[in-house]
Amino acid sequence: MKGIYLVGGYPDFETFSSAIDIACESGFQFIEVGVPFSDPVADGPVIAKAAGYALEKGVTFKSIIEFLKSKRIPIDVYIMTYANIIWAYRPEKACQDLRKCNVKGCIIADLPNNEREFFTHRGFELPIIGFATPESTYSDLERLADIQHQGFIYFISIRGITGQRFQLDKETKEKLNFLKKMAKVPVILGFGIKSAEDIKEALKYADGFVIGTKAVEMLGKGLDTFKNWCKSLAL
Repeated sequence: MKGIYLVGGYPDFETFSSAIDIACESGFQFIEVGVPFSDPVADGPVIAKAAGYALEKGVTFKSIIEFLKSKRIPIDVYIMTYANIIWAYRPEKACQDLRKCNVKGCIIADLPNNEREFFTHRGFELPIIGFATPESTYSDLERLADIQHQGFIYFISIRGITGQRFQLDKETKEKLNFLKKMAKVPVILGFGIKSAEDIKEALKYADGFVIGTKAVEMLGKGLDTFKNWCKSLAL
């Protein structure tokens, strides 16, 4: 699974739409659409700045939903957001509206794995993607691997926020191998992946990857730069 993360509506919906087309043509198999949020605790400075810019331009969860309803995207779409956004929109309504957009699942960055029922018991029936990290215990990984109602497991490759250098230490590799053997869904690596070399390394240990910070950075420099960068990944 080859994934790309883009901030919804950044830098504007027309450019965002073109970037999705380029990503599809370049061989990405799923897109993670980030909903701009005023307190993006998981995001590094590049994504946080882009999200702030989108918020200033009036991008909202609702406007992203309306965009996705009108846009035919030939690859899988996942939403990356925060718990407050789903709660304010109302979990059941959020689920209903996202289903109308053919969204496959939701990544709720600040929702612990063991608290997903807070939303599922309130009508949010879309798969909520589980997280693993280098700090996850083996018992945590066993519990996570046993969950079937999720499109994939998101393994955060580094300790910290998005945008750092991609580097897997020995313990992280061991945990990835352990999780892959047990998981009922693909294990996807994210955080720090920026280049074709990083992708090659990630795929030694995971079933797929997602690139975020570098994609947002390249799009911020214009569609031509973004397109050339996508080509350089040779997906």
